[in-house]
Amino acid sequence: MVLLSVSRENRCGYCMGAHSVLADVADVPKAVTDALRAGKPLPDPRLEALRRFTTAVVEARGWVDEAEVAAFQEAGYDAQQVLEVVLGVGMKTLSNYTNHIAGTELDAPFQHRAWRAS
Repeated sequence: MVLLSVSRENRCGYCMGAHSVLADVADVPKAVTDALRAGKPLPDPRLEALRRFTTAVVEARGWVDEAEVAAFQEAGYDAQQVLEVVLGVGMKTLSNYTNHIAGTELDAPFQHRAWRAS
């Protein structure tokens, strides 16, 4: 959830394609992955809270307001998971930016889940 949400916000086609395939292999429902790819709300409220919080962290560059943190925690997440999202954002942003600069092409096994930013 976090890696796809960050990659979408950072418009990384490589990571969106690759992590979509990995989500498929991990049996993440296609409806969930497709919603993440489209930036649409997720059908599960808890996962939607995770998507929204992750997106807020990326958009605000970490300067999320207390209401965002509270909404995330009200969905059943704790302070440790707030920091886990920050870790995921940092790791994935590094990867996304590297792929942008390097112009990384999507590997053949991931081509069926290719993605382009709209």
